[in-house]
Amino acid sequence: MEQGLLFIIGYGIIFLSTNRSSGICGGTLNLKREITPRGVVISLLGFILLWTVVTDAWGYSSHLFPSDNGMYFYGFISRFFWVLPAIFLIVANDRRLLLHRKELFSPPRLNCQFIVILLAVLLYCLISMFAVHKGLWINREVPFWLTAIKYFVVGCVEEIVFRGWGYNALAKTLPDRKAVAISTLLFVLLHWSAFCVKLFRFGTFDYAGILVQSFSASLWGIVTCWLLRKSRTLWNPILAHFAYDFLLTILIGNR
Repeated sequence: MEQGLLFIIGYGIIFLSTNRSSGICGGTLNLKREITPRGVVISLLGFILLWTVVTDAWGYSSHLFPSDNGMYFYGFISRFFWVLPAIFLIVANDRRLLLHRKELFSPPRLNCQFIVILLAVLLYCLISMFAVHKGLWINREVPFWLTAIKYFVVGCVEEIVFRGWGYNALAKTLPDRKAVAISTLLFVLLHWSAFCVKLFRFGTFDYAGILVQSFSASLWGIVTCWLLRKSRTLWNPILAHFAYDFLLTILIGNR
């Protein structure tokens, strides 16, 4: 009951976060939506609240999909409903964003920044694999293709919300460094949700885990904003995000 109410509140915060002013123009009602930094921040806080409600840290998948791969199916469904408001906001505010919808979702660009990041991700994961496993190692405890799809979906939805909407809207009205800092800070807070839910459910808190997640999310928040700015397409951050999460799981196994 409480989670259902928070779900509704989260959606409400997101959709009411942008200021609206209406007036009469030529005898017809003119509805004008203005984007403000405060409104964007409030909408991102709404997304964080919404994710706190739908995250599988509550154990939904074990009840809804009691199978070996249930958590994957629940993850796909929950992220679909989570990202929908961001897609709506991008479409509704298309001309008020730094990158318009057509450019934002244009094909990936193989520029030097993208190549450098992909090579850095691969090198980091290979070095970590040899350091942890003392040789070549593949994680066979997770289904390869479901894991690949999972992290592709994760990359898509998180980049749409925090770079496609959050950073893209903030960078229209704020200096770039401030837009990066604000969107990255909120991206870090998103990754605290599961830790807070587990603290509430079990009374335990993974201090080491949240520090690692915070550092990783901070770094990737900055990197993906930079990739978006340089490539002017959301696909470059999405693919870099996917590559990092997927290779980390497959080659190191600590996700």
